Amino acid sequence: MLKLLDRYILTRFLGVLLNALLTFVIIFLVVDIVENLDTFIDAKMPRRAVVAYYFYTLPWFVSIGLPMATLLATFFSMGMLNKKNEIAAMKAAGLSIRRIGAVILVAGFFISMASFFFDDLVVSAGMRHKSEMQNQYLAREYRRKHKVLKQNIFLQQSPSEHIAIDRFDYRQQQAHGVYVQRFDQGRLVERIDFRLLKWNDQDTIWQGIDFVVRSFETELDTIMITHQGQDTLIALAINPLDLMKMSVTPEEMRYGELRAFIAKLIRNGIDPTRWQVNMHFKVAFAFTSLIMVLFGLPLSMGRPRAGLAFGAGMSIFVIFGYYVAIKLGQSLGYKGVLEPLPAVWLPNIIFLGLGLFLLLRQRS
Repeated sequence: MLKLLDRYILTRFLGVLLNALLTFVIIFLVVDIVENLDTFIDAKMPRRAVVAYYFYTLPWFVSIGLPMATLLATFFSMGMLNKKNEIAAMKAAGLSIRRIGAVILVAGFFISMASFFFDDLVVSAGMRHKSEMQNQYLAREYRRKHKVLKQNIFLQQSPSEHIAIDRFDYRQQQAHGVYVQRFDQGRLVERIDFRLLKWNDQDTIWQGIDFVVRSFETELDTIMITHQGQDTLIALAINPLDLMKMSVTPEEMRYGELRAFIAKLIRNGIDPTRWQVNMHFKVAFAFTSLIMVLFGLPLSMGRPRAGLAFGAGMSIFVIFGYYVAIKLGQSLGYKGVLEPLPAVWLPNIIFLGLGLFLLLRQRS
């Protein structure tokens, strides 16, 4: 009988969850299309490219909508059971509140675990493809909104050396279309164009592929091609870590890639705080669904006459408060006020504690 009851509750919960998640994804999709429609038109972006752009964005919409959908599903599924006195009948049969909600708590835990792997495998890949399409079709608008770029990178490591890069592939540690300009007392004296630069991690030096060296006569302002070739080694004042900090966002990197990147930053004496905060946030945010279930259970089963409006209102209030808390924690971590790990986990601990308190104080 208990297994049958668990299946009944779980079926109601999952049904509402899927409907709520679909609703949130559609809302996010419509709002984003309306917001970016003028940009797509101005960029003359093909319809096929627009469809592909949102195909890669959908996993991100699912990820940010899942916690809200989980909370609504808990409120509405258990709230309807409570309103129809089915919860009272279960309690009369000897089941406690905590036993009734156990199946949804277990479901919330597995949803959180699945959320982490979904973000790590699917969302990060989708964000990479989305970023590539932004660079390809919406470069001007993308550069205006974002400081972090994958294309058209310009570096001035010293007054005598400027470096421009068309595109950087952080996975392969390759820079495409590299132009090195060297100056003497403010006057351009040499320019080296590389089709491709590959990073040699063993020798910590760049390998240039298909290059042309141009020297500029300072007296006559004439150009002389002094050398060209297929392969050479060149020492530059930048390395892949410098380019990755400029060209890659944490959302585009998997958890393992982010951890390896942080280890490289530490080995090179670079402050990894912001990247550590984002790495720990990937894990902490995955547990949002479980936290939402903990809040939803006592609030939905403890007020049989509250109605669906109360559930919707409380859902919005709780999720808004939680998102404010995690963003505040991230900011404190970025500023160094808190260590990266507690900065992102403290909101989870607080809300988990509040949820457990509300659940335990419910009359069983």
